[in-house]
Amino acid sequence: MNTKRILYIFTRTPLHVGAGSSVGAIDQPIIRERHTGFPVIPASSLKGTFSDEWNERNGDGKLNRGPEGNWLFGLGAGTEGAAGALQFTEARLLAFPIRSARGSFAWITSPLVLRRAYRDGAIDVNLSELSGPSDEQALFATNGPLAIDGKVVLEEYTFAHAGDLPRGLANALANLLDDPVWKEVDNRLVILSDGMMSYFARNACEVAQHVRIDDETGTAASGALFNQENVPSETLFYAVLHAFQGRGAQFRDKTAEEALEAFKQKVDQRKNVFQFGGDASTGLGYCTVKLA
Repeated sequence: MNTKRILYIFTRTPLHVGAGSSVGAIDQPIIRERHTGFPVIPASSLKGTFSDEWNERNGDGKLNRGPEGNWLFGLGAGTEGAAGALQFTEARLLAFPIRSARGSFAWITSPLVLRRAYRDGAIDVNLSELSGPSDEQALFATNGPLAIDGKVVLEEYTFAHAGDLPRGLANALANLLDDPVWKEVDNRLVILSDGMMSYFARNACEVAQHVRIDDETGTAASGALFNQENVPSETLFYAVLHAFQGRGAQFRDKTAEEALEAFKQKVDQRKNVFQFGGDASTGLGYCTVKLA
């Protein structure tokens, strides 16, 4: 049995996985790849969220991870310490939503993003004939809801038609999830150059203004206004999940296949919806998760 799986993560609400405070225009930016500027969800965030699903209350009322959780996600250092049977990679960007002058919005991707996804096993489409458009061009369906006289307008930029999408790509992407919104990707997909993809991923995220409330007065605290960057809803990420035989003396009889099945049962139990990142109490970070 193959012990590698792909996790698809589709944001239902804006997502904030913070990189800490910043001295720039954004006080609380999101975590990004250094070289591309693409948003990512760190593996530690994925593991922490899923690990919490195995927490149990002990006799003292304290919340601790149960035995199955220790097998899947590991025990701390010590005589009984052992690594977990599940290993996550960071979640990488696959499609990013952006405003369109026609048709409301588009999902954008790029040759680099698609080739990474193909290499990681997240998509299975022939990309040999995919040639990257220039910064002023895009690949899209001219008979779709986004096209305006053979062009597409995204944010304030106009892109000329440089060719059709690779055969089977839009349909393959649409079949990755059962989400009714995502199913429209076959009509809304646009492939941009890697440079323009990076530009929009850096500059087209949501920026929300917040203010801290003074506990004494119940009003806005002086000088407590700050900006927070969020990945928009309807963004698609993917991560690679690897499973291993149980580690440590107490888990050696557990197989990688059993680890994947235990994880799949939990995803099914939660009806494929999990919450990642910060500001959970204000509804951020709800995502559809699919294990493929």
